[in-house]
Parts: sequence; C-alpha cells; structure tokens
Amino acid sequence: MKKSVLTITAIALASITFAQKAKVVSAYNYNKNFARSGKCSELKDGLDAINEAIEHDQTKSWAKTWYYRGNLYYNILATNNQECKSLDAEALEKCTDSYLTALVYNFKDPELQKLDLKKEDGSDIMKFFTALQNGSAVDDETYTGDIMGRKFPGIAGEYANKGIKQFGEKDYKGAQQSFGTSMMLNQFTGKIDTMIMYNTALASEYAEDFDAAKQLYDALIAMKYNVDGAGPDLYRSMSRIYKNEGNAEKAADYIKSGRKAYPDNNNLIVDELEGYLSSGNHEQALANLDAAIANDPSNVVLHFARGTVYENLKQPEKAIENYKKAIELDANYYDANFNLGAYFFNNGADKMNAANDLPINEAKKYEALKKEAKAEFEKAVPYVEKAHELKPDDADTGNMLIKLYTHTGQYDKAAEIKKKYQ
Repeated sequence: MKKSVLTITAIALASITFAQKAKVVSAYNYNKNFARSGKCSELKDGLDAINEAIEHDQTKSWAKTWYYRGNLYYNILATNNQECKSLDAEALEKCTDSYLTALVYNFKDPELQKLDLKKEDGSDIMKFFTALQNGSAVDDETYTGDIMGRKFPGIAGEYANKGIKQFGEKDYKGAQQSFGTSMMLNQFTGKIDTMIMYNTALASEYAEDFDAAKQLYDALIAMKYNVDGAGPDLYRSMSRIYKNEGNAEKAADYIKSGRKAYPDNNNLIVDELEGYLSSGNHEQALANLDAAIANDPSNVVLHFARGTVYENLKQPEKAIENYKKAIELDANYYDANFNLGAYFFNNGADKMNAANDLPINEAKKYEALKKEAKAEFEKAVPYVEKAHELKPDDADTGNMLIKLYTHTGQYDKAAEIKKKYQ
C-alpha cells in the first residue's frame, strides 16, 4: 500500500512537471501563431501560459522560459495594434527583465546563473562579459545572440523615447532611470551611445543625483563629447554643480578647463567673466570681454558689461563708449541707459559738492563748477528719462530724474514725477 502511494505521488509530480513544460511550449506556439495571424488573443494566451511557467520550480530557471516570455512582451512593444499594446502597460520592463534573466540562466555554470545584471555598480555585467569571452558553456547560443544582437537595440530605443517623454514632463528621476537603462542595454550590444549618456547625465543633474551626474559628465569630457555643440555645456554643468556644493575653486577649475578646450565659446567666456568680476579681477574680466565681443560683436550685454568694467577701472571715456554702443544695439536696454545716466549724474553731483566746498572768496570758480555740473546733469537727462520710461515704477530711477529736472531748472517736470510718489 505504501509503495502504491509513493508511485501515485511520483506520477502526480511528473504530470505537474509535464504540464509546466507544456505551458512553455504552448507559449512558444502562441507567439508563432501571433506572428502569422496578428491576433491579440494569441499574445494573451501565450502570456498566461508563460507567466504560470515562471512561477513553477521545474521551469522558472530555464533560459527558454524567460526567453519566450521576453519574446511575447517584445511583440507587444513592436506591434502597432493598440489593442495588443494594452495587454500590459509594463511590457517594456517585463520584456527587459525576461531577457536579462534568460541571459544568466542560459549559462550552465550554477554560479554564473546567480549574476544580477541590473546591479547598480555594473560588477555583474563585467563578470557576464568575462564569462562570454572565456567561452563559458551555454544551453543555447542563439538566445544570447538574438537578445544582445537584435532585441536589446530596439528595447534601448524604447527606453530612450520613454526618457525623453519623462524629461519633458519634468519627471527627472524617471528620465534618469529610463536613460540609464537604455545606456546599460546598449553596452550589451558593444555600443556606447554617448548621446544617451549625455541625456542620463542631464537627467541626473536635474534629479539632483549630483554624484551620478558628475561621473557621467567627467566621462563625456574625457571622451571629448560635443554632439550638437554640447561639449562646452559639460564643463559649465560641472562648474554649476560644484558651485552649488560650495566648492568655488573646483567650479572655477572646470570653467578654465572648458576655456582651454573651447576657447571661442561665449558661454564659457561669460562664466569665467562672472568669476573675475565677483573677485574684483577687472583686468582679466576685460580680457575676457574683449574676446567675447570679438566673437559676438552684436551682443548688447557684453558691451554693457565692458562699460561697467571700464568704469571700475576709472577709464570713463571707454565706459561711455561701451554704454553708448549697448544703447545703439538696443535703445530699450534699461541697464545701459540707467548706468550712463547715473554716470553723468554722479559727475554732476561731484562738481556740485566741490563747488559747495569752496570758500566764499572763490565765487568765480564756484560759478564755473556749477556750470560744469549743470552740463553733466543735462547729459544725464535723456538717458534717465529713457530708463524711467522703461521702468516707470522703479523708485531709484524716478528719484534720480526728479533731482536732474530740479538741477536743470525743469521744475514742472520734477513736480509731475513727484506726484507718483506722494
């Protein structure tokens, strides 16, 4: 009796095992039928069968189980039939996981079957490639060739498109993950897609994963990446990250390195200029501005900035020349109008103060200085008027204009502007 029970149990187990093997074969056949008929029901039945097989002890560690599963999900991704696409919203992720699992289970060595190809540090991917190069035995070479040579390039493209969509929707963490997966899958094909690498770095920076961003940007710099002129931005991004981390010295070093690599890039010139201005290094700032203006002579901001540098260097004629050039390029540029007006106003005020400090017996000199002061105020009026027109609610501009009208005897105009502040 005991022997009969054991026999029945063995038969039952064999039947269950056979049923699971049959499900793997059925999934394969359903997929073939879908290729011929295009019927979504074939895909659905195939998925139902294979998703049972991946849960069973006898078939869940077969490479073919996961390979067939990957093929079913791959067809969901590849089809234009929206009904078929709607079978599983996570088809991309499940397809990827299936193929990665198939690759490791395809090895005959039990230790290699434990590899985790999604491990973040990439160490198991290196072990995987070492095993392939060493000729480690596999169950079916066609699986490896098809997955890495034909399927992964298409899936990598799907992740890239997903990342672009997520980035546009400001889901930067999601974009980082999608671009990163695309980059990882491309590695299996023996290809380094530097554009995806750049997108991953950018998404990492926006997602505030600065360590990942720095590693990727540094790698791209080493590779001299400059697709669509993005090379200079690599240095600027690294500088920006270090500046935000409070490391001003490292931030400046990247800008200097960028200037050596791309000496004519205006953005890097301006970034370096800001560093010189903030540190009071006006001579170096001037050299940068000269180079920038030579590259972009119609850039109004650069002429204005050079005007401010010349003013700090006590070279008023050149300062005036640059402010006027900025206004010539853009008559509605507030800063240039205000600075030029303020320059003449301050000159006038200095002469008035000097006149008022004279002793009583210096009447002739007093009148001469007052006349010179009025001439400076008159020079200032049109520029401050324009600045006030551009920013009518700015109190500093308004108050300066009131004083100018008063000093030049235009009392009605001064009173009219005063009304705005009463």
